[in-house]
Parts: sequence; C-alpha cells; structure tokens
Amino acid sequence: MTKRTFENRQSQQIAGQTSEDTRLPMIQTGQALLSLRDSGHNLPTALGEVIDNSIEAKANKIQIRLDEDDTKGRKKRVHQIAIADDGTGMSEEILHRYLVIGFSTRYMSTSTMGKYGVGAKLAALNFARRIDVWSRESSTESWLHVYFDLDEALAQEKVGQTVGLEPPSTESVPSDLADLLPEDTGTLVVWSKVDRLEDGRLAPNFDQLRLEVEKELSRIFRYFINGGISIVVNEKKLLAHDPLFLMENTWGNEILTKHCHEAKSANKRGKEVLQHYEATLIADEQIPFSDGVGTARLRVTLYPPEVTRRRGVGGDDLAKRLRVPDNQGCISFVRLNREISYTNVLRMFPRGVDEPDRFIGIEVSFEPALDEYFGVRNVKRGVEPHGELRDKIRGRLDQYIKTARKLLEDAWGKVAKKDRDNNGEHAAITYRVKDADRTMPKGRAIGPQDKEEENQILDDLASDVVGDSDEATKAKYLEKIQELPIVLESVDFPGNMFVDVKHLAGKVIIRLNTRHRFYREMWEPLKDIADRDAGSVSSEEAVKAARRTVEALSLLIIAYGKAQSMDPNPNELYDDLTTYWGQFLNTLMGKVKDVI
Repeated sequence: MTKRTFENRQSQQIAGQTSEDTRLPMIQTGQALLSLRDSGHNLPTALGEVIDNSIEAKANKIQIRLDEDDTKGRKKRVHQIAIADDGTGMSEEILHRYLVIGFSTRYMSTSTMGKYGVGAKLAALNFARRIDVWSRESSTESWLHVYFDLDEALAQEKVGQTVGLEPPSTESVPSDLADLLPEDTGTLVVWSKVDRLEDGRLAPNFDQLRLEVEKELSRIFRYFINGGISIVVNEKKLLAHDPLFLMENTWGNEILTKHCHEAKSANKRGKEVLQHYEATLIADEQIPFSDGVGTARLRVTLYPPEVTRRRGVGGDDLAKRLRVPDNQGCISFVRLNREISYTNVLRMFPRGVDEPDRFIGIEVSFEPALDEYFGVRNVKRGVEPHGELRDKIRGRLDQYIKTARKLLEDAWGKVAKKDRDNNGEHAAITYRVKDADRTMPKGRAIGPQDKEEENQILDDLASDVVGDSDEATKAKYLEKIQELPIVLESVDFPGNMFVDVKHLAGKVIIRLNTRHRFYREMWEPLKDIADRDAGSVSSEEAVKAARRTVEALSLLIIAYGKAQSMDPNPNELYDDLTTYWGQFLNTLMGKVKDVI
C-alpha cells in the first residue's frame, strides 16, 4: 500500500466514509476451521468435551456409539460417532448458536465445566468433517436440528459466500440413530464424515480403540460415574476407574474381586475376597494461595496390598488389567470433579520417577477460579502449575512420596521374608527366571538315565531344604518346583565347594553352600540388609556392605579364571561355557529385576 492510498483511507475513515468493499473479514472461516482440526485431541478427550455439555445439561444417562465401516475392499475405520443424552435439551435460540465457535451460555464462568465455547466444536472437527445436532426441551415438542458441514463451508467460501449456520429445522433423525434418542428431553450429537479414525492411526483396530475410549472416559469422569451418572459406550456401561484406589464400586474393585475369587478356588489359602480394596491414604491436604483466591486439594495414596503384592509384579497381567503401569509418575489433575490431565509433570517427583511409583496415586483437585494458576487451556486439556503453586505441590510431594515409598518397601520386605520362610530364599527369583527362560535357548544336558537316580537327586534336595522328618512337606516342595527349569537353593553341606550343580532332563538343580566364606561374608550380610527397613540401615553399614560385595564379586570372577587355568587346554574346553555364561547373565539381568 502506498503512502497516498493509506492517507486516503485514513481520510475516508475520519469522514465516516469507509465502504464495505474496502474491508476484509478477520477470519476466512472455512480455511481457519480446516487449520483448527489439528487441535491435539485424542478420541477420549474429544468425546469428553461433548460429555461435559451433557453433564451441564443435567443428563443422567449419556450414550456413545462408535460405528465401524467395514465395507469390503476398504480399510476398516470409524465412520460415525453419536453421543446422546437425556438432559434438559436446548431452546431453538440456543441450538441455533450451539455450533458457533466462541458461543457459550457459560462463557468465562468460574462455576461450570465449560467457559470458552470452543471445546465441543473443535473436538468434533478434530475427527469429523460434519456435525449434526438434534435437541428438544419438552417431550411434546419436535426434535430440532442444526448442522455444520466443513466441505460445504469451503465450497461456499470459494465462491465468495459467507459461511454461516442455518436456523434449526425439524429434520428427522436418521433411522439408524433413532434408538439413541431419549424418550423425553435431551440432545443427540453426531459426528460424520469421520476421516481420521481408520485402523492403525490411533489404535491397531476398532476393538482396541473402543477399549481405549472406555478406559480413559471411566477415569476422566470417575466422580460422575461413581455418583450415579450412567456413561455407556457401545452398550457397555462404564465403571469408574479411580487411580487413587479410594472409591468403591470401581473397575479396580471388580478386577480384584474376580482375581481373589479365582485364587481362592485354586488355593483355599488364597487372598480373602472383599467388596472393596482400599488404598492407604498418605495425605489429604488443602493447599492455600497467598492472595486468598482459593485452595487446591492434594491427595496421595499407596495402593492396597492386593495390588502391590510383592516386588517385581508391577507389570504382570493383573497389574496391566488394573492399569497400574499407566500410573507410573502420573498426577491426576481434577477440575470441578472432572479430570483434565493425567500425566507426568516434569521434576515433580523426588529422586525422579521410579518403577515402584506406579503404586502411588496422586490427585490435585481445584475449582475453575484457579484455572490461571494451573495453566488450564481453552480446551480443558493439559495442566502446567507454575510459580507459587508448583513450589507448594512439589514441596509436599517430596515428603509424601518418600513416605509412600518407605511404606511400600516395608510391605515388600515383609512379603519377601514370608515367601522365603515358606518357599525358600530364592523363590522370588527362580519363579521370575521361569518366565524369562521361555525365550532363552534350551539346555542340552541329558541328565541321569536311571529314573531312580533322578528321583534320589530330587529327594536329597527336598531333604536339604525342608528336612527329612516331614514327608508331606517334602512332597509339597517337590510339586512346587516341578515346573521350574532352574532351581536355586541355599543349603548346608560340607567341603569347600560353593556351587553344586546337578543336571536333570529339562531341569537344573543349583545348591549354594551356606558354610562357604563367600556366602557368609557377602551373601548373608546383603540378605540381612535387604530384609530390613530402608530407614534402619545406616550409611556406614551400606557402604561397608557395598565395598565387601565389590571385593567378593571381583574375587568370584578371579577364582573362576584361576579354576580354568587348572586344565591344560582351558580355551578349548571352557570358551563355550564362558560365552553362554555371559550371554545368559546379560539376558536374565535384563528380564529379572526388582523381585527381592
């Protein structure tokens, strides 16, 4: 623009002579919405925006239906999503504005879930190119309909037409969606022309995507589900998932009850079956703000013994079904009873995040008046506490996480001691080695040809471990080790031999000599420290034990090399042994850890 043109326009404006053809729209609506499709939603958080509106509309039942297109010759995909509720519905005036970005009857409210008027619209566009909405305020009224189609908007914009929304009409709901409509009042939102949910994009297949939606929504809206509001995904009613393990009637309680029933059936001495498996509450504290704007609530829990069980089980099948691995280092931020973030927050854990921390539940809840302090964004996703708030949360977590870790270590120590008393010193490791051995090379040792000799070896081992007097106990021990490929036991036998190895068909029997100096001066002191509470071990004891361990391990390797030298041709004889030893040690150390 030249200086003269600019001055002429300034003159026109001062004179009030600005014409419409000299002005440009601030936003190219269609193109802008095309860009805003990348708002960073995953499917559960996108659906959460619509559920928020349903809850605000006093809905008691919210139904979600994901429809899969499995047309032959095309990649499977979700092609349509419907969300229906039995809330109060919308008037014709509000329905007309419902799809307007920036419109909200609760705009900038500090007492409601929504405040910006953008969440549900951007959430829909993140996955779909068309949004249809039906609503009514009375059972005697017709269902009113509005829609927005992105492709139509782009076409209108291309020929210079203004992109807008037509007034509500009485267009009927498609027959395939009619069964979702509530009998009385309510709202039905339909996302169609879905183009971002084909198999392999967000999940390997439709079932995995549906399960992810169930899992996330059951946690995000746990307070509402637990309070009695029904959320249904493809006809499955969700149970609340509480990452603190404090609520009753939850997903976790159902899984644990089933697990304990199965254990009880398999073993009459299995865990007691309960209705509720409650975590230990470590902290429940109000965090005040110096300017008096409000308070946040911090709660920290240690998961119940039925979940923590023993060291090293945080990634097994039960833990995965309970969603325990997902919890490692995560903090749940809950705004007005609705979770808006469940993730790691950088540098909030003392000593960093450790694997056992997956058994610690952390929740910070707050009111919308504190949105600015928590860095809440316009789509209610993500939290970035900063300044005074961050310092206060971090300071308290430093104390409470240490407490939870110590309680966990103490509990695991007691379980480990009980296991050793009942099953032997090395039971925890040998059972984990059994799992690891499935993918390792199998031994070729033939073992004794005489079945009597093999039985004698096993009988001698049982006598070493449980004694000769109790034949029933010996039989039970032999039954217990029957499926183990490698059995390791610490027993008392004469002589200078430290390790005695016997090979049976498909099984290796290893005995450690408890009389040997290596066991007495290294193994036993370390075992004693491992059995004690973390706080009861002095730094002097720990350092002394560590130094002697390094010495003893070094001497163990030196002795192995020296023993090889006693043969005139050690390279030819022992090369394979040394290679396999190093290979298997590397594999097992990678697969077996945190079990003692």
